Amino acid sequence: MAKAFLKKVVKEKQAEVEKAQKKAPLEKLLNEMLTLPPVRNYREAIFNSQRIGVIAEIKKKVPGSPSWKPRIQMEKLVKAYEAGGAMALSVVTDIKYFGGKLSMIEEVKEYTNLPVLRKDFIVDPYQLYESRAARADAVLLIAEAIPDKKLPRMIEMTGGLGMTPVVEVHCVPDLKRALRAGADVILINNRDLNSLKVNMLTVDRIAKTVPRDNLVIAASGYKTPEDVAKITSDRVRAALIGRALVSHKAPASLIQDIIIAAEKL
Repeated sequence: MAKAFLKKVVKEKQAEVEKAQKKAPLEKLLNEMLTLPPVRNYREAIFNSQRIGVIAEIKKKVPGSPSWKPRIQMEKLVKAYEAGGAMALSVVTDIKYFGGKLSMIEEVKEYTNLPVLRKDFIVDPYQLYESRAARADAVLLIAEAIPDKKLPRMIEMTGGLGMTPVVEVHCVPDLKRALRAGADVILINNRDLNSLKVNMLTVDRIAKTVPRDNLVIAASGYKTPEDVAKITSDRVRAALIGRALVSHKAPASLIQDIIIAAEKL
């Protein structure tokens, strides 16, 4: 599965999108969008951080770890994230590999005023309208999963719908593609989506090549305050943390400890 994982997921997601379009045609989504409350500014939430803040993630399982299936009490978890000082949230909506669903975004937003990112394998413009209709404030666009000619349009469309496009990269070539396509907020993933392996040196190695006008989010492998404190790049404005927080008995305390550790950098 490892080497072909991302390609396999992208192919499956395209089939999933076709089914979703039949169930909820674009016209239906556009009508739903007419009555939505304003989008919360995801970029601003990150930009306002003086050092490394925390983006707290909600996910129900992960590929390769079938035994990890946390029991999530959504309201309790979301309120703990906010109480701990998270700057923003991330919700993994992929069904097959992460056990998520699109309606989780709307549920989460009932319990918090923090902006929410839809984290999924976005491969089609339809998913952008779908995300906005579900009240997402930002959308993750994985550079490696979107062709060169399509990426600029996807970024532009996301912004045009009022949401913040967060573009994920794992290597310098993909970073260059993202920047050429107009990416502003860059998520550097320590995890290689082909091998699913994590290299904690990836963020610092790539962050130093990101222009200072761009906002950088570090993701994958961060479990403790010490992990976040090892980030050396002053260009990183946020660490996205999921599994460690979902599994923690006191996620608010962990977020606070991470923020304190980051302030000492």
